[in-house]
Amino acid sequence: MKKNHRILLILLLSVIGPFYIFLTKFYPEILWFNSFGFIKLWYFYLKSQVITFLLFFTCAFGFLYGNLWIAKKLSMAKSDQEELRFRTPFKKLNELLSQIARQRSQMTPGRQLIFRFMGLIVAVFSVLMALTAKDWWVTFFQFLHAQPFNEVDPLFNKDLSFFVFDLPFFKRLQVWMSTLILTGLGISGWIYITQNVLISIFSTAAWNKKIKRHIFSLAALFIALLAFNQWINLHELVLSRSGLVFGAGYIDTYITRQVLKFTIYGYAITAALFFIWSFRKGVIAPFLCGGLVLILNMLFGGIVPNIVHKFIVAPNELVRESPFIKHNIEMTRKAHSLNDMIETQFPANANLTANDIANNQIIMENIRLWNPEPLKDTFSQLQEIRLYYEFNDIDIDRYTVNGKMKQVMLSPRELNIDKLSTEAKNWINKHLTYTHGYGLCMSPVNQITPKGLPQFYVKDLPPSSLLDRQVQRPEIYFGEKTDQYVITNTKHKEFDYPKGDTNVYTHYQGKGGIQLSSILRRLIYSLKFSDMNILISGLIKPESRLMYDRDVMKIVGKIIPKHVMKSIHFDPDPYLVLSKEGRLIWMIDGFTFSGQYPYSQPYIGSTNYIRNSIKVTIDAYDGSTKFYLADKSDPIINTFSSIFPGIFRDLSSMPDDLIQHIRYPKFLFDIQSKVYQTYHMKDTQVFYNKEDLWSIPKETYNASEQQMKPYYMVTRLPGENKESFLLMLPYTPTNKNNMIAWLTANCDPENYGQMKVFKFPKERTIYGPMQIESRIDQDTEISQKLTLWGQKGSRVIRGNLMVIPIEDSLIYVEPIYLQAVKGKLPELKRVILAYGDQIVMEPNLDVTLQKVFKLNIDSQDVPIKSSQNASKEVEFSGLDNLRVIFSKMKSALKNLKFDEFGSLFKDMEKAIEQQGEK
Repeated sequence: MKKNHRILLILLLSVIGPFYIFLTKFYPEILWFNSFGFIKLWYFYLKSQVITFLLFFTCAFGFLYGNLWIAKKLSMAKSDQEELRFRTPFKKLNELLSQIARQRSQMTPGRQLIFRFMGLIVAVFSVLMALTAKDWWVTFFQFLHAQPFNEVDPLFNKDLSFFVFDLPFFKRLQVWMSTLILTGLGISGWIYITQNVLISIFSTAAWNKKIKRHIFSLAALFIALLAFNQWINLHELVLSRSGLVFGAGYIDTYITRQVLKFTIYGYAITAALFFIWSFRKGVIAPFLCGGLVLILNMLFGGIVPNIVHKFIVAPNELVRESPFIKHNIEMTRKAHSLNDMIETQFPANANLTANDIANNQIIMENIRLWNPEPLKDTFSQLQEIRLYYEFNDIDIDRYTVNGKMKQVMLSPRELNIDKLSTEAKNWINKHLTYTHGYGLCMSPVNQITPKGLPQFYVKDLPPSSLLDRQVQRPEIYFGEKTDQYVITNTKHKEFDYPKGDTNVYTHYQGKGGIQLSSILRRLIYSLKFSDMNILISGLIKPESRLMYDRDVMKIVGKIIPKHVMKSIHFDPDPYLVLSKEGRLIWMIDGFTFSGQYPYSQPYIGSTNYIRNSIKVTIDAYDGSTKFYLADKSDPIINTFSSIFPGIFRDLSSMPDDLIQHIRYPKFLFDIQSKVYQTYHMKDTQVFYNKEDLWSIPKETYNASEQQMKPYYMVTRLPGENKESFLLMLPYTPTNKNNMIAWLTANCDPENYGQMKVFKFPKERTIYGPMQIESRIDQDTEISQKLTLWGQKGSRVIRGNLMVIPIEDSLIYVEPIYLQAVKGKLPELKRVILAYGDQIVMEPNLDVTLQKVFKLNIDSQDVPIKSSQNASKEVEFSGLDNLRVIFSKMKSALKNLKFDEFGSLFKDMEKAIEQQGEK
């Protein structure tokens, strides 16, 4: 290839390459952000990174090139009038240096080539340094926009924002500047070495003083940064892990702190000496000073603290460390929002009466008998209807039904394209036909059919609802299983839902996704997805809309990316809400966190501060995404709001029907409950001796023991007038099984986040979960039945044990499920209730309550009283019965059990006749 052709090809690639990257990466991102209404945010990300890059590139290039220019100028200087003489303590060394210096004039060939090469090195290093700074541009912006905590640390009396926002920036800046100065020193030194002039800094010749001045000035800057680094280390003592508790302890405060102060002054003096001696003869003084600082630092920083700890602290540790233990307790409780917790006593009496049960009917109706895992399997068997539908997980929420709060379990019916048959997995089906999931299932937490299956508030296709709200927009284009791109509103019909032997089709009518309004856009996405069908398909029209990256977690992860906003984390478990308008809305909790909160004990890694500061809603139909500011008292989210104005809306602007469904997140409650195991102890001596450590109890779930998890419930707390939707978890003393307290967090909007802990009397035993589990195992009648059922081709599933506070007493409820070994249709067959010394197992909760408290409750409580809805409930129950029989018939036929199949066929005929009569 000729030289001209080669140059032309290089120029062509240099133009096409960036243009291709723009078309396949940047432009699609612009369109994607614009489709969600966050295009200004994308531009802000880009602008901020570009500004940060250019700022630090200019600083780096100016500094490095300036040093290169000085080194070049000084190394090219001539001095034929005098011979270099050296004055060092060693005669032989002086002679060697003089001999090297005489060879200096012979090193002229190739100098210009070296200088050009070093210029390229400077440019490359400047780019790398700027790219490094670009990666922490948010830290830079947090430093500029830092909002105050209005609280100070106990050691330095500085606002906590200094440690959360300023110190991280100072640390990065110190490392960046140190690297820059060392690079400048290396480039200058390399020039001087290759030109044989570096040794002139030891010379007595006047014309070489400038080289010494250059090198010593850079050294002075670097040592000054060491002093700055020690200043940072001094303030990071409040984050020390070396003491009895997290944060500065006795040694850190009285020894390490003084050592660091000494080294700060020592390095500062050494830096000053290097700068001063750059103008004076000799080199010994600054090196002696620096060496002395290092030696004394090692002596006092290592040996002295060990001596002090052994002879002063250890013999009287509690007295010495008490003030710092107190700081640790106070700051840890503040950082994890435990400081405002209401602590009260709970008598845990055993004096419940039938009247108490009757007066707490709402609590009784909301005791959760279904566990998410078996209910998901039951939903799958009864309501997936077609192979390509899937229930991803079960969410728990509450709705108002007939003026009463009802706790429900629900799950969206999403589309799993992987479940299509191999023959059906063509491009049209995967991307144009099967575009969305459809509807949801919703069940009350404790109502069952006579067959042990859940009742339904919402079910079937199209969705039928017993609630005061109907599902008007059941289509799920944005969800948890939406991991493929789809093109909607094409000339090809979209599958909506199955109906008998036919299907119902639709066309998308929303504004979600990106309109493929031009050939250019189709070309761009053909290149992005490496799929030419997008470009050449005749089914796509200008009104068609492309939807991709539509997983709800991916949406929030792109709009607020983790690598950008490192202090924000989103709950990986979104949940669905049915709005008053009948739309399906995803809700996601967001958290701000930090590892820089003084004296606060870290729980996950280095994280020692966390707040539930963000609520996100995403419309399942059009992807409309909104971020709400849920905690105005959090300085971290306020800082982000200042950096990114317009992203976070006030929580009061969330529609009323959605705000009624905000939940206190399990993710946060789990962290707080585990921190509180230790940090409920506020007395320093009790804390030091670990006299009152708590544990999260275990329970028997299925056939094994597991740690209890926080659970949602509807109950009325002592001293309150109405029921609340709460998150709850009991505690036991460490290494004991009796219950000592229970912790709650309120989910209701008017009292959102209010935490209470109810402590039990210590003078008597309150049964803990494992003690109840043991009593169940020791009950001969119950254990015999469970063992027997498990040997007849069925699997016994023991559900979660629920501790339910009622009035000033506790009851314990555990559901029992049966599931065929070869099937996946768990049925709720028994409910165990424990109260006081009684343990009863009956077919449902009402019978157990009747047996324990000698009362009669209508076991078929219909939550909605209108005759129309009541008839719907009966209809739902009948259909459930038909589905169960049909499922068993398929299983019998598959296993060639023809007698059983025939018997089930007769049951099917009877069920159909009964349904017809109804």
